[in-house]
Amino acid sequence: MEELDLERRVSEYIRELPFLWVDVDDEPSSESDRAYIERNMIALVSNVDTEAIDPRREDWLGHDSPVTEIKQSGLWNINHVDEDYQPEFLETFESYIDRMPGFA
Repeated sequence: MEELDLERRVSEYIRELPFLWVDVDDEPSSESDRAYIERNMIALVSNVDTEAIDPRREDWLGHDSPVTEIKQSGLWNINHVDEDYQPEFLETFESYIDRMPGFA
């Protein structure tokens, strides 16, 4: 029952967050641009083994998680949180943003 309550609280919080949808319309695969951007974006914002530049607030729900990677990374997705990002991925990401209407 505790897990269900936590999941509901997380869902309520996420619903209130602003977001930007970036269209990366390539064939899904582990080698796709979509996977490349996702992998590197997660690695970039993860706090695993680094000093947090955007530390989570004291009341962040992840502090109560039994999953070490969630507590350390500050993210709910634990894939790629312990990887180093490749700075050149930002150029790929930017190229997709530039293709979007209103962002060129």
